[in-house]
Amino acid sequence: MIPEQSYTKSHKKDADIHRCGSTGALRGALCNILCILVALVFVFLFSIPDASAQNKKFNVNIGGYLKELGQINLNNDFSTLHYDNIIHHRIESNWKVGNHFEFETDLRTRLLSGYTVEHQPGIKQMYEQDPNYLDMSWVWFDSKYTLMHSNIDRLYASYYNGPWDITLGRQRLNWSRTFVWSPNDLFNNFAYLDFDYEERPGTDALNLQYSWSYASSIQLTTQFGHYWDETVIAGMLRSSLGSYDIQFIGGHYHKDVAIGAGWAGYLGDAGFKGEISYFHPEDQFFNRLGHITATTGFDYMFSNGLYMQGELLYNGGYQKQYAPLASLVQPPSADNLFIAKSGFFLNGSYQFTPLVTGQLGLMSSFDRSIFIVIPQVSISLTENVDLLLLSQLLKGSVLDRVVNTPNLFFFRLKWSY
Repeated sequence: MIPEQSYTKSHKKDADIHRCGSTGALRGALCNILCILVALVFVFLFSIPDASAQNKKFNVNIGGYLKELGQINLNNDFSTLHYDNIIHHRIESNWKVGNHFEFETDLRTRLLSGYTVEHQPGIKQMYEQDPNYLDMSWVWFDSKYTLMHSNIDRLYASYYNGPWDITLGRQRLNWSRTFVWSPNDLFNNFAYLDFDYEERPGTDALNLQYSWSYASSIQLTTQFGHYWDETVIAGMLRSSLGSYDIQFIGGHYHKDVAIGAGWAGYLGDAGFKGEISYFHPEDQFFNRLGHITATTGFDYMFSNGLYMQGELLYNGGYQKQYAPLASLVQPPSADNLFIAKSGFFLNGSYQFTPLVTGQLGLMSSFDRSIFIVIPQVSISLTENVDLLLLSQLLKGSVLDRVVNTPNLFFFRLKWSY
């Protein structure tokens, strides 16, 4: 989906600076990509199996999809209509070299057009910016009505040997146990309303993992940043306790020390999950108290096939934001996951036929007037073609004040290959 943005004067200044340095940024991005590719080539050359080594192999898998996403935004009396469109292509490549090396490179390219491209100030600069350490995001061209953008969201090399797994590069790190909000996910939190990004963002990091059983491992991860407060260095211990998978996390998270825990298991026949994290400011360690962010959720499958989910959030790091809609469709910080102090989410899904599934979700808050209703229907047209019809109806005084067209309707056709 195309996010709406609210630009303050400081944002405008940053955009102007970025515009002046866009050529240099692109050169820097290409230089970074070239260096990584050269390194991968060297690793590949030194890892090519001998012809006599029958137990080694080289496999390449290429896949991806092409999507057409239309978006209609309407105000409450249906007198104002805005239309946006995205043609989205993704290519995924995976190379396995020998018995211990694996490389992944994924590229997503989107052609955006419509109302938001025409009326959103600084949209080119917004899409050119890459929040990661390496700049691998660029705009091919932009005009008054269209913009074409690409970014590499996976580019990593993995070495695995027995209990060891080491990964370097842009990768997906999932420390989450819950479904919508995740205070344990210090690296790759995601925005639930950004439904069109199923793969979710990656981050530039070095990840080391040692596993001594299927459910037990220790993980040490560094997310690279240009400055200390842009860096995350953390560890996670995972194990099992009875019928529960449990985890403990801790480390440096931007400007805070973070510690937390999470679990996933069952209460009777119902799934029971949760996460809790405590964030304490490093620069005023003895002078200020930190805050807790926690979430817990349940899910249950009824005998008639109805699947229900529910999740509660206490957002201890809540701070008022000037662009609430933008913050709902962009990856949140682990210490501030929502636009309110509290949140809850309810969702029900039912498979009407083997090819048709319907869902109805509600995202809301106990302390602020926020109601987001999310009905959707997904239809499998052929083996590799799917149709999705989805709405996001944004209600409540918090959103009414800042969103002119709060009724969002999407239709998406997806061809996978």
